[in-house]
Amino acid sequence: MNRLSLPDNTLRLLAAQVNLNGTFNHACRLKIINQPWSFALQVERAPTGTLFTIITGTEKHSLTVYDTDQDTCRVLADFIECIANGCMDTAAPATRRERTESAERGQLLDGMQHEQLRQLVRNGGSLLLDIGFDEDVRVAVHRTLSRKGITAIIVAGDTCPRTQCFTAYGDEQHCVDRLMQSLTHLAASVVPAALAA
Repeated sequence: MNRLSLPDNTLRLLAAQVNLNGTFNHACRLKIINQPWSFALQVERAPTGTLFTIITGTEKHSLTVYDTDQDTCRVLADFIECIANGCMDTAAPATRRERTESAERGQLLDGMQHEQLRQLVRNGGSLLLDIGFDEDVRVAVHRTLSRKGITAIIVAGDTCPRTQCFTAYGDEQHCVDRLMQSLTHLAASVVPAALAA
């Protein structure tokens, strides 16, 4: 079953948008098949509560949150995930979201992307990765000829790019591990910048 789970960058955007008025457009990806799903979020704040309207295709779903003590962003995220996954056949509230960032938080890349990265280390070349940021991450790998290893350049973002360049010597697994470590460090440096924006 292809279930949509909102990526971390969308959750951060929702956390900011629940405190604003207006219409916001979002695009997410369904797990497994990497299929895009987009929706518009309309936020209307009032002194007694906040009305959220989710518009996707020809469907329109509304949610009003009155209790300011609860985590409005998480309630909204659960509501959106239920819409995307076709679970909105009842007026009962969704189950409460756990405090974890994501079920796959330890996994920066999915299985297919990890295999693409392994092929890149094996053969050299370049790759464009979507790892949940607003902008894609570009990875270029050059196989060294003098000894076993790679030289890699990783760039995240276009408007204010963050770049890492390194050379790693060793077998294929060591080079893949080093590349994953650099991607993880780059992701950690991009996340605070996304939060500040």
